[in-house]
Amino acid sequence: MKMTDAEAAAVAFMTASRALLGMSLRSVAAAPVPLTVPQHRLLVLVSADGPRRIGTLAADLGVNQSNASRLVARLVDQGLVRRVTDPADGRASVVEATAEGRRVLDAVSEHRLRELRAVVAAMPVESWAPAVEVLHAFNAAAHEAEAVPAGTDGEGR
Repeated sequence: MKMTDAEAAAVAFMTASRALLGMSLRSVAAAPVPLTVPQHRLLVLVSADGPRRIGTLAADLGVNQSNASRLVARLVDQGLVRRVTDPADGRASVVEATAEGRRVLDAVSEHRLRELRAVVAAMPVESWAPAVEVLHAFNAAAHEAEAVPAGTDGEGR
């Protein structure tokens, strides 16, 4: 059976996702503090999107509120997030990243970027521009906001 172009693209993205997942797991494991992948994801969410209620975090993580509360409690104990009063509803609280939480995320991201830079450097230079174009389209279709690493201007400089 001959693969369609769409199927070949899906298989190529699946293969790339395995490599990216490995890089992600290694970067979280290299964090300067003990951190699990779900804790990292929660920290990414509150850092990228601002303070969020536990219920929103639970939905975004695909876990129940009790599990989200436990994740938050562990991150609070590490000083990576804090609970603050929700400015929109004084009876509720939201979770926000601390400066230390952002520092840990920066360390994890820098580790991941080092691995990605090594892979990109091993690719033919002429493949970079088309790859970037395809990944921008993929990220947009997946509704994934693109992060610009600290210390860059978003143009690779």
